[in-house]
Amino acid sequence: MRAARSGGPGLAERAGALGRAADMLDGIAPDGPLARARETVERVGGRSALSAEHTVVGVFGATGSGKSSLVNAIVGAAVTRAAVRRPTTSAPVAAVVGASGSEPLLDWLEVADRHVLEDPGTPLVRAVEQASTGRHGRRLRGVDESARPGLILLDLPDLDSVELANRETAERMTGLVDVIVWVTDPQKYADDVLHRQFVAPFAAHDATTLVVLNQVDRVRPGDRAAVLASLERLVRLDGVGSAPVLAASAETGEGVEELRERLVVLAAGREASAARLRADVMGAAVALREAAPVGELPAQVRGADVRRLVEDLGAAARVDAVSEAAARSYRHRAAGELGWPPLRWIRRLRPDPLRRLGIGQGAVPGELSRTSLPAPDAATSARASGGVRGFADATSAGAGEAWRAAVRRAARAHADELPDALDQAVAGADLRAQRRSWWWRVLGVIQWLALATAVVGLGWLTLVAVLGYLQIPAPPMPTVDGLGVPVPLPTALLVLGLGVGILLALAGGAIAALASRLERRRVRRLLGERVRAVAERLVVEPVEDVLDLGRDAATDLSLAAGDRR
Repeated sequence: MRAARSGGPGLAERAGALGRAADMLDGIAPDGPLARARETVERVGGRSALSAEHTVVGVFGATGSGKSSLVNAIVGAAVTRAAVRRPTTSAPVAAVVGASGSEPLLDWLEVADRHVLEDPGTPLVRAVEQASTGRHGRRLRGVDESARPGLILLDLPDLDSVELANRETAERMTGLVDVIVWVTDPQKYADDVLHRQFVAPFAAHDATTLVVLNQVDRVRPGDRAAVLASLERLVRLDGVGSAPVLAASAETGEGVEELRERLVVLAAGREASAARLRADVMGAAVALREAAPVGELPAQVRGADVRRLVEDLGAAARVDAVSEAAARSYRHRAAGELGWPPLRWIRRLRPDPLRRLGIGQGAVPGELSRTSLPAPDAATSARASGGVRGFADATSAGAGEAWRAAVRRAARAHADELPDALDQAVAGADLRAQRRSWWWRVLGVIQWLALATAVVGLGWLTLVAVLGYLQIPAPPMPTVDGLGVPVPLPTALLVLGLGVGILLALAGGAIAALASRLERRRVRRLLGERVRAVAERLVVEPVEDVLDLGRDAATDLSLAAGDRR
């Protein structure tokens, strides 16, 4: 099959794009347009593998339109039965000019009744011969003279046949032939069924369509122009903008030669099949695009939408509660390091807030981590669910409903996994719960020095008291001046040690309270990153896949519809 002469994408490329788009839109677009697209791709593949030298012309019409008589008139010989009884044609009848290569094509069309025309005196054979060389020895412009064009003229069952099998055959053939000839008569040319069910759906094929008003001899000469103009107006209203509307009479032969010549010219150009298939691909692509319009589907998700999603999922993961527990844990551990050493054991009797929740130690390799957090309440769960739905709706705003539904499905695809994944993300976070701040060590050393000072002072005073009790003379006791009155050195050491210890405990608590705020922000940021990773994996990435699908499908449909050059 030849590529389009316009220099645009070839038929095979456009059909391939349509096939890819149909695969991508499976589950998104309605079944009808998808089936049409796949049937079109299959038909293009089947027809393209067969003879490109033959043009298949299908003659369609309603009962009584005189199709069979018109086919015989075009051929110039009786190849099909014409009778008053209905239905007349019960199976396709083929008149073949150029037998070589036609058999596989006729097999594909499922036409068994074949009449090969070889007599050069037959008008149709003579016209095909002249198409290669032109009348009076002149070759028709644009016609390849290296091979004689082939023509298969099909007389088909009535479109309104009382036999269901006949109607189905005629309707099937409308999708297979290269050139469509709609035949009507003065009594039925305005029939709504013909126009609505058959002519209008093939409006895009006007380059390979002819409309024939047969039995024009039954119309008074003065009325023929008006009847023909009325038919042409109806055809144009059907959307068939350029197809010729001809008048003919199989009985008198009026208009038959012109109709024959038009068909032969189409066959001689060897472009009717490709033009028909291109129109089929374009029609299927447009129908698929209209069934699942991309609209304003963004190329990628927006950062603001992701941040809102992470905030909502963070609420479900109890990020704020864990961050607060981390701050309390920091203060708890700081108190255990900075409190008055003899009383620190009392602090250690209280459980660490993070350890109580089973959080902060990091994930154990090969094991799933779980927290001991209470289950989220209904409001928190609703916020998480609403966050996912809101993210999908915000991302797909402006897109067609089919794509909006696809984005929602993608966003909720892992809804069952989401709560557990969020819990594992929090439980598996290494919050450095056993980390000791450097300033703890500094104050701790000073605390122990203060304690040692107080112990020395207390011990000294105790020793002096014991010696006095035993009435043993004690050595002279040093004093400390500068306070207005002399203070015994042991007393000064005891007071100094206790005072420094108390001040350090108070100062350490105040510093720990301030530092715990930084710890809360650090943990919240860390957990937010882990929640974001879960959101990216289970919500954002599936949605991005749909966005990529939408962009690729739109590109392929644009190519298939002929928008891209």
